[in-house]
Amino acid sequence: MAGGYETTATVKSAKIEYDVEKQWGSWNPTFDMFLTVTYNDGQDWDNEIEIYGNVKRDIGTEDPKSWGSAFKVKVFFESVFNEKDIFMNDDYTIPDKWLDKTIGRKFKVCKYKTTKVKKNGKHFWDTYKVVASANAPEGKLKEKVLKDVANGWIKNYFSEDIDSDFNASSQKPVENKKTDSVDFDLDI
Repeated sequence: MAGGYETTATVKSAKIEYDVEKQWGSWNPTFDMFLTVTYNDGQDWDNEIEIYGNVKRDIGTEDPKSWGSAFKVKVFFESVFNEKDIFMNDDYTIPDKWLDKTIGRKFKVCKYKTTKVKKNGKHFWDTYKVVASANAPEGKLKEKVLKDVANGWIKNYFSEDIDSDFNASSQKPVENKKTDSVDFDLDI
């Protein structure tokens, strides 16, 4: 299962937000595009994936590079529509009709085991933010996950094959600790 667990999913709903500020622990990023997709991959319950990023407003929307780090949003729509080279609106938003057109469409999604461990000793799973077309070759997303791990883009990937020193510190169960402040010393 190197690379994760790949499934074909059906879109149940899709919602896009613009200029969204998120609070994840002490990290407080702002994203130009924040896409939330509810999907079902054959389970008795629905799952959710959040795909986000920032566009490059200094580049015209007719240039594919204008998607910037929001390219993952582009890849989602290309995957469910089975089209290539789609473009956003001139105001760096997506056409509203895209959201409605996604309902009932299929795409591939990949989940991978993380280094974060639950109290019961089992690993948490994360969903890879890049998806693929439903008719993509089996294993395509697993390959991308492993490539992103090798290139340092995914830092929390757990594998039995990775050096045990790498995972030793992260294999302790997560404890619920509350701290009022965190003190960082940075020499710049």
